[in-house]
Amino acid sequence: MERRYRTFFLYVEETPLLHLHPAVKLLALFTINLIAWLLEAPIPLLILLAALISSYVLLRVPLSRIRRFLLYALLVSQAVVVSYALGSRIPGRVVYAALPWGAYISDMTLLYMATMIMRFASMLVGSTLLLSAMRDVDVIYGLLSFKVPYTAAFAFNLAFRFSSLFLEDFKMIRDAMILRGAKLDEGGILQRARNYSRMGIPLTVIALRRMNELSYVLEIKGLGFKGRRTHLHEFEWSARDICAAILLLASLAVVALLRLTTSLLSFPGWPLA
Repeated sequence: MERRYRTFFLYVEETPLLHLHPAVKLLALFTINLIAWLLEAPIPLLILLAALISSYVLLRVPLSRIRRFLLYALLVSQAVVVSYALGSRIPGRVVYAALPWGAYISDMTLLYMATMIMRFASMLVGSTLLLSAMRDVDVIYGLLSFKVPYTAAFAFNLAFRFSSLFLEDFKMIRDAMILRGAKLDEGGILQRARNYSRMGIPLTVIALRRMNELSYVLEIKGLGFKGRRTHLHEFEWSARDICAAILLLASLAVVALLRLTTSLLSFPGWPLA
């Protein structure tokens, strides 16, 4: 029977990502999100998104693992579409609609919508790929490898852990509201946004209760942030880890250089630049 590993958001089988040094995993997470932020042109973003999706196959991480995040991606995409459609004034060659308050929708507005959605999708897919192979110990030891103080590393790890708990709480509250007869997915975009906004209060209450319980647990366990600490795990740098780190840093440097010196990666980019 194949062994399954519990990571932040899901269970995964054996994958090469699990055996990378924790510092390399954090570096990859930072690099992918920064590259997606630097890219503005739609074609480079599309290439990045296709490469990240292909990485799931190459690294043997099932694409079904990101299925649970499709709803959140859809909600963010709807918010992007509404914000640019109702409040933007991006000049273009063709204006499809002009709104009474001065905003208008042009061909460049639609292109910018697609660009922002692909940027968010790249961050989501890339982060999920890395988080599918990261455990609590990877975050803390990875940050300690970069000489981050233990207090900051522990707080950063808690932020990641609470993000996964937030997703579980969101699903639990959504299912409970549906069982009580709430129609969350009925109506237009604005009506759906209002329906889901009602989940804000229970999510806030659960988060505050969880923080209160966590403070008691840490106090009972006697966790302190001062003094010399011992470590259970030892992570050694291998040749594969060093090559991966060099490749990540080189990719980031090339993208930053092209972004500063050419217009290929700036909106709207090739072939519209």
